[in-house]
Amino acid sequence: MANWEDAADDEDAWEVNALPTDTAAPTAPPVDDGGEWMSAVAAPAPAPAPAPAPVDDKPLILVNFTKLSGGAIHNKFDPNACNDPVAKSALAKRITADYETYASDAELLASGDVRPCGSSCWRAALAELRAERPGQFYAPVFPP
Repeated sequence: MANWEDAADDEDAWEVNALPTDTAAPTAPPVDDGGEWMSAVAAPAPAPAPAPAPVDDKPLILVNFTKLSGGAIHNKFDPNACNDPVAKSALAKRITADYETYASDAELLASGDVRPCGSSCWRAALAELRAERPGQFYAPVFPP
């Protein structure tokens, strides 16, 4: 063989490269009666979703520091700031020390100046309160 063109004419080259014959018996293709979508056999039910992890939702209260301080503590210029953080901290310590009284005071609860909340949702509720009552400084107070 001098070159590849001569190999194309050579009978032995075709025998070496011949594909093996299929000896398996041919199978009939499946019959599609179009009823698959109408099958009476129901699809298996999906596995039940895993139960959510238990949430340790501890109670807390959202307090209107503006109302309880007689207007001395506010956030008139920034809805997320406090004009007097020292006074806010002192008042928060007094509320924490007497937490049960503030958390159950019917007048404060009725006016919305103290709102019971859970530890899982207080951030969204706080943002809502600050938007609802601009200038009023609300902050969370956690039980002792």
